[in-house]
Amino acid sequence: MDKTNKQPCVMVCVTPQHSCARLIEAGAGIAEREGVPLKVISVFRESSGLNANEGGALETLFECAKNFDASMNVYFNDSPALVIAVAAKKNNAVTLVTGFPAEGSSGFIARIHELLPELPVTMVDNDMKEYRIIPVDPEEVEAARLMNTSSVH
Repeated sequence: MDKTNKQPCVMVCVTPQHSCARLIEAGAGIAEREGVPLKVISVFRESSGLNANEGGALETLFECAKNFDASMNVYFNDSPALVIAVAAKKNNAVTLVTGFPAEGSSGFIARIHELLPELPVTMVDNDMKEYRIIPVDPEEVEAARLMNTSSVH
């Protein structure tokens, strides 16, 4: 993804919820399979700040990350998808791990995919089932667009 010599990594996006430890665990498994380090990131809206309940959850997530030898960075910015996309690019992420979006979600994952269409995204649901968004080869998209549909019955 990145032309620098920076070592690739698996990057996990977490929110300040104890349940996000499952995302770190899933990311650790992917990182182990890929043979790359694990990094964890959380972005809080600057306009919202951080409350005491979130601080306790973040502490739990820091400990979880530490158990998998992962670094964890926390940012404050009102454009979380952009911050994550920049961090993924700078850290040479080979996969981005997120939670599974709830109904009526903010469109965060779609925005990440728009910003970094070449980056695979793995979404993990509450049962630890993984769903992947795999980048499509632009040449394949163009070939499909030009395909003669008259031969399809």
